[in-house]
Amino acid sequence: MAISEAQKAELIRRGNTLFNEGRFFEAGRVFTTVGYKTGLIRLGDLFYFEKEMPLVAYGFYRNANHRPMLDKIGEGFVFALKCLLYEPAADNPKADSGAKSVLPKKSVASMGDDSVRVRQSNSPDAGSMAKPSAVPETLDSKVARAVAMLQKLG
Repeated sequence: MAISEAQKAELIRRGNTLFNEGRFFEAGRVFTTVGYKTGLIRLGDLFYFEKEMPLVAYGFYRNANHRPMLDKIGEGFVFALKCLLYEPAADNPKADSGAKSVLPKKSVASMGDDSVRVRQSNSPDAGSMAKPSAVPETLDSKVARAVAMLQKLG
């Protein structure tokens, strides 16, 4: 069912009213339904620049097909992913011989069961008390885990 130009104009006015009232997601639904890209970009700008919520902004920019901001946010995601996956020891395994280690010399496997175990919040064993694996996680599995996390966000 196609809507007339008068109906489209009325819906855009309604979306602008919702936006001005601070009901941003309702305004976004109206703008998406009508295909009002200017309103969607305005919502994306609000969430990206003022509210500092790039994932929410990404959704509005995607609905408006606003390539410049999609590329900018995408580059930020890639940078964050690189930072997550970066391991300084992997670049130069002999470089840490003179550097101070933040981790204790005693291995986790040699500690007793009553010891405190430190883990990353995004690790596969998050929330469980499973024994740590003796084999370090491969880069491929890290990438797969990071991609899965990003897909859950999208």
